[in-house]
Amino acid sequence: MNKFIVSSSPFIHGKQDVNKMFLYTALSLVVPAVFGITFFGFSALFIVLISVLACFVSESLYNFMHKKTFKVDNFSFFVTGMVLALTMPIGTPIYVVAISGFVSIFIVKMAFGGLGRNYFNPALAGRCLAGIICPAIASELAKVTIAGEEYISIAAGGTNTLQQLVLGQGVGGIGTTCIFIILVCFVFLSYTKIIDYKIPIISILSYFVVAIILSGLNSAMINMFSGSFIFISVFMLTDPNTSPDTFIGKFIYAFAFGALSALVWNMGKLGENSLFAVALFVNLLVPYLDRFLIWRPINLGGYRNAYKN
Repeated sequence: MNKFIVSSSPFIHGKQDVNKMFLYTALSLVVPAVFGITFFGFSALFIVLISVLACFVSESLYNFMHKKTFKVDNFSFFVTGMVLALTMPIGTPIYVVAISGFVSIFIVKMAFGGLGRNYFNPALAGRCLAGIICPAIASELAKVTIAGEEYISIAAGGTNTLQQLVLGQGVGGIGTTCIFIILVCFVFLSYTKIIDYKIPIISILSYFVVAIILSGLNSAMINMFSGSFIFISVFMLTDPNTSPDTFIGKFIYAFAFGALSALVWNMGKLGENSLFAVALFVNLLVPYLDRFLIWRPINLGGYRNAYKN
């Protein structure tokens, strides 16, 4: 008697291993974390630990309540906790970090079905919530004194040279300040095919073009490197669960984030929070980009939209 195995989609799987993907991403996040902790000090380490712990406890609690097995081997809770923590500036209240971690995992990730079924990037949603709870994060808490030298964020009227911004000598999220390290991580993740390199490149180019039109070349470079834009483009926008599947969809998705980020950053007053809000907005577009831009064959001679029956 023949037996048939019945299972839910997807039926076609790629060669990429999920555990390997999260492991490489986790290793990449450790690099900017180490720099941030070295630069900002013990308080930065405390925020990272609280964020990762909150994500771990939240996922454990959800699985316990629903009698599910908690799989720690894919490092997904660690990646979410690290990404969330690295976008927080030092001085962020600990309760804000803990609440954001809980919402990221328990609600945004697990309540919608768990890994691979969430509609938003969990860390991105948690960071947006943190900006609502603590509006001071919008200006990166304005200033910080490190080794006797005071740094003032660009959003709060501070001035930094391009070299300082690239090397991470400024105010910002714990892991978002050193652009050089983030770009090194981008090259590594692209080379190992963990992320799609086209999304960050399109995002950066679109930001650059719009920012030049709005404020000129020098201001465009300073603004692009002074906030979390590069970090979001590399570590958040490329999440395979919440990014489009087609090239056209990815182009629209990345272009929209870059162009809108430049527009909001130059004309708005929300500071860093505006970038995360824009990223969450383009996340909302992904289901529609996949719905209307994926084509399937109908016969030997043509194709039709997957949405149309």
